[in-house]
Amino acid sequence: MTTVKTLFTRLFLPALFVTSIVSCDSRDDELSNEQYVGAWDWVATTGVNVNENPTNTGKTAQLILTPEGTYTIKENDIVQSQGNYSLYKGVTSTDHVEKMYIDFSNDPDKMVNSVNATDLSLGDDSVNGLTYHYKK
Repeated sequence: MTTVKTLFTRLFLPALFVTSIVSCDSRDDELSNEQYVGAWDWVATTGVNVNENPTNTGKTAQLILTPEGTYTIKENDIVQSQGNYSLYKGVTSTDHVEKMYIDFSNDPDKMVNSVNATDLSLGDDSVNGLTYHYKK
């Protein structure tokens, strides 16, 4: 009986402790805005019967996200909207999976389809929603 108790306290408890620390750290990393920060140039908006881009609309747009959690949306270099933003995880209403969202204080929330160092894809969380493509 002592051997089982010793094994439990020497192996299982430390492993549980390390796992809980690692899982807490990764959750913080998931909500980090580091990869979102920057000036994102609009490339296209697509959806059902929608295929807009700077060439066919004659307009440029930019989404600027700061490390401090503020955003600015510009169209043809004129500020259209600005405010604060934050990241959160939510379950989509369409396919019921957990995804990252950006909560814009003065604009509708957008679902993050993908993000990397040079590409950002945001979407509306609806069946006929639009997808917004940006590049750095």
